[in-house]
Amino acid sequence: MRDLFRILQWAVGLRSPREEIHSGEIDPAVLLEIRYKTMAEKNKVPADIPLCKARFVVFDLETTGLYPYGGDEITSVSAVVVDNGRLKRDTYFDYLVNPKRPIPPIATEITGITDEMVSDAPSVLWVLNEFLDFARNSILVAHCIDFDFHFINLKLKQFCHTKIHHPTVDTNILANAFLTGKGCINLDELLRFFRIEPEGRHTSLGDSLMTAQVLIDFLQILAERGIHTLSDLNYYLHWRAFQ
Repeated sequence: MRDLFRILQWAVGLRSPREEIHSGEIDPAVLLEIRYKTMAEKNKVPADIPLCKARFVVFDLETTGLYPYGGDEITSVSAVVVDNGRLKRDTYFDYLVNPKRPIPPIATEITGITDEMVSDAPSVLWVLNEFLDFARNSILVAHCIDFDFHFINLKLKQFCHTKIHHPTVDTNILANAFLTGKGCINLDELLRFFRIEPEGRHTSLGDSLMTAQVLIDFLQILAERGIHTLSDLNYYLHWRAFQ
């Protein structure tokens, strides 16, 4: 079985930290699953899909800090679904993650997540593997999505030599393009603009739910502007970037 796994590693170009595999902390089969699932999402969602009928997975992370390349880790991953322009309140993803390091007091103060809460939580790769199942055939949405992707893709690249290939929508970019044109707008400002009551702020599930409501309001704005498909939106944002 080990020889077979080495052959598979060579075939797909996957190289995982040997000490992690032999310690039993990471199941080699999970690494292969993750790589397969990320690659399977390439061009899976058609560019001409109507936004009003698309499946969006709106997600958020909580972390030990702001610097994934400085040793900060994910402590929770949550996501909700907007399908056919409506929030599916009975469908959600919500997991704590064991960061394998102490959570700084400031992070606990902001997110409410303690070392005790994550001591028996699954590993980040186990949670990301489950998240990829949840997000299959979907457009990924987050506020300032690059922040979340830095954390996720760092792990995917480190252990699986892959990255997220889903199409994406960033509600911060939408705000910049269609509301103010002033650059970064934080989620609190958007909640006030759309008169959305903040509930569960700075929890990954709460922020996912509120960002989903922001997305639904933006879908209405896009329709009013004559932007009806994912291709329309990407073309408009690309055009606007060069104005």
